Amino acid sequence: MNNLRNNFINTIQLGKCEYLIPQLPNNFVDIMITSPPYNVDLGNNKYNKNKYDIHNDAMDHQTYIKQLRNIFASLYPKMVSGGRVCINVGDGKNGSIPTHSDIIQFMTKDLDYLLKTTIIWEKCQIGNRTSWGSYMSPHNPSFPTPFEYILIFCKESYSKQGRKEDITISKDEFIKNSLAIWRLRPESEMNNKYGHPAMFPLSLPMRLIQSLSYKNDIVLDIFSGAGTTCLAAAMLSRRWIGFEKSKKYVQTAQQRLNKYLNQNRIFN
Repeated sequence: MNNLRNNFINTIQLGKCEYLIPQLPNNFVDIMITSPPYNVDLGNNKYNKNKYDIHNDAMDHQTYIKQLRNIFASLYPKMVSGGRVCINVGDGKNGSIPTHSDIIQFMTKDLDYLLKTTIIWEKCQIGNRTSWGSYMSPHNPSFPTPFEYILIFCKESYSKQGRKEDITISKDEFIKNSLAIWRLRPESEMNNKYGHPAMFPLSLPMRLIQSLSYKNDIVLDIFSGAGTTCLAAAMLSRRWIGFEKSKKYVQTAQQRLNKYLNQNRIFN
């Protein structure tokens, strides 16, 4: 069992999470932070012309939701009691496709996760501000959504055990993070730099890790992309695991982590 655990710790694994999650030991992961593909046809919609490397982002919605349900069902036994599952997602078509609500429903009704809270990520910019629909008319107006959701679930208990000496959050961070509206700018420049069309900013997983985990906890990202969650975990003295099916993104993530680890002389 120890060898199995060590095979995953502080690594980015190449492969689909559907196949990799079952290989994890049970009661193993302390916190999972991810942003699944939003299924909004990235690369072809008018607000984002950058495509994923190999992912089809235009699935039938119900097929997409069923796929996510199966993934998070397989994750449940891998989480420790009190472990946190954090899902960043946005709704489609200016809110008319309620993806976040569909996820809450299957997580709580079908899979027995506990909903701890919903954080609103206010992105401090409106890329589609003029997507008004029927302009100056009540005929069929549209309501642009300059925000996304961070859904936080727990396994079995809202409380998570840990040692007081392993708490790393400061008083100021705790107070700032406790308000469930986080104003964080998307890192669009980073998206171009690392070749990924839908990266969240480093500050997002850092806030979640600080608020919801202890030093040396195991942090998992099942859609790790360019490795932002794993990098945040390394920077905050947590152990990390990333799952990603794109070889290109895995290489990028490993380069980012190696650069940080070498600069700080941290070794796996």
